[in-house]
Amino acid sequence: MKKKLYEESILKPKPIKDFVGKNVVYIPCDSPSRILQKTIKKSASKEKNTGFGYFYLLKNKIILYLSLGAPSAILSLEGLVASGAQEIIILGFCGSLNPKYKIGNAVSISKALSEEGTSKHYFSRKRIFYPSSTLKNRVERILHSMNLPYLNGALVSTDAPYRETKSWLEEKQKKGINCVDMEASAVFALAKYHSIQAAALMIISDELSSGVWKKGFHNPELEENIKKYFIPFIN
Repeated sequence: MKKKLYEESILKPKPIKDFVGKNVVYIPCDSPSRILQKTIKKSASKEKNTGFGYFYLLKNKIILYLSLGAPSAILSLEGLVASGAQEIIILGFCGSLNPKYKIGNAVSISKALSEEGTSKHYFSRKRIFYPSSTLKNRVERILHSMNLPYLNGALVSTDAPYRETKSWLEEKQKKGINCVDMEASAVFALAKYHSIQAAALMIISDELSSGVWKKGFHNPELEENIKKYFIPFIN
């Protein structure tokens, strides 16, 4: 039997009390110093630990913080969509698969290839998902207004970072995939399903392009660029 794309689910997310709003900023993880959480807490009027991450209520937005991986992200975001969310900006970290993309570089994501297991439950036959052009352009205009350079890039989302093999890397490089994360394709799929907007701004936290893993989470430039690129979208 052919599956109905918009068949009603038996389980339905409920609105989240005290966390009703149109604008969501989703931050899957943080720097070792937790600089983003420290900034969020200064402005947050409410905080909720869901077991899958944290919700923070700010004056004009809701922050979903520390919800790592596609299943956890979508479980949390479905509740926020039920609470009225109309746009989701991902402020995330990704690995570079392209030697031109270096630790600390900012990347506005142009498309996301799904290799996670969540998005197929929203669109069983789609593997490529795109951000909202309107929201992506708005994010880029903000960067331009602050004279902050950025790259555009295609990304792959995976559930299994420890299965990023050399053959996997070569395949992605041939396809022109520049970066890897664990959530973006699922968030784009969720947004498409619910007819809302989503976009992603990433900072490269590690490099895999050579076939050797180069870690960058303790790189001073990364910490500095988190302040420059991400904090304006929180405040």
